[in-house]
Amino acid sequence: MKIKTLFIFALLSLTALLLAACGGSEQPQGAQNDFTVKVKDDFKFDPETLTVKAGEEINVTFENTSALAHSFAILRPGVDPVAASNASEDELHDDLVLEIHEISGGQSASESFTAPSEAGEYVIACLVPGHAAAGMVGTLVVEP
Repeated sequence: MKIKTLFIFALLSLTALLLAACGGSEQPQGAQNDFTVKVKDDFKFDPETLTVKAGEEINVTFENTSALAHSFAILRPGVDPVAASNASEDELHDDLVLEIHEISGGQSASESFTAPSEAGEYVIACLVPGHAAAGMVGTLVVEP
């Protein structure tokens, strides 16, 4: 009788352990909203597209692995990234969702923000003059 009880206890413990391990496949709340975006010398963001849910808290780490200085900005829909890169910060204020100011090559910076509540596609751009025109743009897709 004692061996049977011990066997059942061991079997239940193993089952509980396996169930806990299977439950670990889900990401913790917020983990899917942590993004690292890199830029190299090719004037491209990696990844070029980020997808988030409207109104969620987002954490972005921008790693500049390039030799040049770059910035990371998310612009409201309809804002031309080339024109924005030639505008002053005061002129851009209402057009920005997020801006990580220009950082030197080999540096990184992190910012948190709340994703826009309005679904749509938002432009990601480097606002260093000439960089958006060279193709340094991406997309933030905000889903409902």
